[in-house]
Amino acid sequence: MAVVAVASLRLPLRDAAIAVGLLFVLGAIVSAVIASRRIPAAPVPNPLPSVLIHPLVAAGAPADLPARDIAFASQVFDERDRAEADLRKARADAQLTDEERYVSPGDRSTWYFGPEDLPRLERTAGDARRRSRDVAGRLGIVLGADPA
Repeated sequence: MAVVAVASLRLPLRDAAIAVGLLFVLGAIVSAVIASRRIPAAPVPNPLPSVLIHPLVAAGAPADLPARDIAFASQVFDERDRAEADLRKARADAQLTDEERYVSPGDRSTWYFGPEDLPRLERTAGDARRRSRDVAGRLGIVLGADPA
């Protein structure tokens, strides 16, 4: 529309070209100002990592517990389960003789806990049980009849 107005003035070719160029620059500046003042889109929140929810957390968590707390509690209960499984295996391995516990060199598919590992694993399992109880109590997760 502005180009039509400039063309209707019957300016010499050089002056008309300058006028069209100035109108183009003016239009670009106005467009840039309008674009910079628009409301920016809300930032997209990062999704939580994929986490399996521990059954005790799913059964006893309050409905309004945030997802981060559910993921954290599930991780704590998974650590507790892993520590208890290691302790069970260490107790069974402690009953084995050295000959039964022998693993041929290079065999990485079989491993055993030694009797010297038992006290450390008992402490780890006890700490994991206490931590899971503390986290459950702090987050309001009802454990029910769980022996934790």
